[in-house]
Amino acid sequence: MTGGAGGFAVVRAGPRRRGRTDAGRRAAASASPDGRVLDELLVPRGAAADLPGTTYREFTTTLSDPRGGPLRGDVVEVDLTSPAVRVDLLTPPVVPAVATVPELAGRAGAIAAVNGGFFDEGGTGAPVGAEIVDGAARTSGVPVGRRPSPPAPPGQGPDTVVGLDGEGRAHLARVAFRGSVVARDRTVPLAGLDGYAVPVDGVGVFDPAWGDAPRGPTTCGSDTDPDAPCSADTLEVRVARGEVVAVGPPGAGRLPDGTVALVGRDRGAASLRGLTVGMSVRLSYGLGAVGSPPLRVALGALPLARGGDVLPGLQDTERAPRTAVGMSSDGSRLWLVTVDGRQDASIGVTLAELARLLTDLGAPVAASLDGGGSTTMVRRGRDEGLTIVNDPAADPLRAVTDSLAVLPR
Repeated sequence: MTGGAGGFAVVRAGPRRRGRTDAGRRAAASASPDGRVLDELLVPRGAAADLPGTTYREFTTTLSDPRGGPLRGDVVEVDLTSPAVRVDLLTPPVVPAVATVPELAGRAGAIAAVNGGFFDEGGTGAPVGAEIVDGAARTSGVPVGRRPSPPAPPGQGPDTVVGLDGEGRAHLARVAFRGSVVARDRTVPLAGLDGYAVPVDGVGVFDPAWGDAPRGPTTCGSDTDPDAPCSADTLEVRVARGEVVAVGPPGAGRLPDGTVALVGRDRGAASLRGLTVGMSVRLSYGLGAVGSPPLRVALGALPLARGGDVLPGLQDTERAPRTAVGMSSDGSRLWLVTVDGRQDASIGVTLAELARLLTDLGAPVAASLDGGGSTTMVRRGRDEGLTIVNDPAADPLRAVTDSLAVLPR
């Protein structure tokens, strides 16, 4: 693969030297005078053992600002029109759970995979943003103030996702959660699905995908402060087959198939109090794509570039390991990219530099996934097993909430 706007070619890196360092973690605003990240002409060194529909390369370069240093990364380019491959979202069996990228990719027989979206690391393990799997909402995420992820650039909403439609084309889209429960003369709006933080005064819906995790803690903290007190007024209403089957405090344990729990806090709890056991209700909820076709697969992401232009307002001071997704304007090609960081051999990039790197690669549309210690890429060559091809900063390897993967059809 050769670069587009950046005028470069990617090559296999030499022997890797681990050794983390704080040097270079804070950077100047640009990688080079013209703003490119991959600003050197590199010479290809042999062809990778690519599988049909994919092209894999490694790159090395040097960030040329006064506080720069060496940089290396990995790229898998996917032809989404190829009948040989498809892209999917891999997840643990339940929403509040984590697994390593090799575990997720190995179970699915993936050709290549990277870590996915930001998540509640050290807590539930649940995603902070939305997920759609096989066309169905898996989680709607949590309020923006409860997300341990960088803020979206100005004018870009927090509900942005990287998604693929039913035809397999990629989109940088928006999604919106809508839901309600209707009973007799009342309609109660729902605020989210399987999120680790129910909005203040809201009602969240939980289904069996929430697993065994207790639902009470989802009513703790405020919409902006995870350490704020738990709500004093909470209520859970369980619904099965269109009928209320239980009313009480928020519970724990896996819900039976076909059963959901409506968990309200404060005014949300008050709105549920008219619901009693045996009452018939009509429940509806889901995630809908805004301004794009319906999505078969989606995960929350931070927008970096649109129309070939780097978005303004991206963080441009701290360098770190990064994971990103790029796509062509027509959604027919996808780039999975990891950049190593916090090591002597690779200092990492800022979000603004990451955006420029993706446009250098030729991707006019790009978004960041989770980075830092989460950044992981695996691939499978011809007649080879699955291997980790980047140099993760976390040791041992960090377990993550989901993985964007290339699978054989």
